[in-house]
Amino acid sequence: MDISVLSRVDAIQPKSVTKSYTPAEVTKSFSAYLADALDQVNQAQVESAVLADRFAAGQVQDVHQVMIAGQKSTIMLQMALQVRNKVIESYQEIMRMPI
Repeated sequence: MDISVLSRVDAIQPKSVTKSYTPAEVTKSFSAYLADALDQVNQAQVESAVLADRFAAGQVQDVHQVMIAGQKSTIMLQMALQVRNKVIESYQEIMRMPI
């Protein structure tokens, strides 16, 4: 039996090495994700208000566009509130854990 074949198997290295992130990097990216999500909710609220104002002034004829923007901003706000509620609930649960 030829053992030289086994020496070639040891030389195989994985091509991609997974990067390990520090807790500070994970926290920073998570906080950046939340900030971006809240900015998107705010932008949807502003867009909805602008379209409603333009519709009231008679500048927008398509009521469907106004209603869709309003519903989109409402759903985004409700989602943000539910995420906030789950985060608070998780924090309270962690604080109740015995050490």
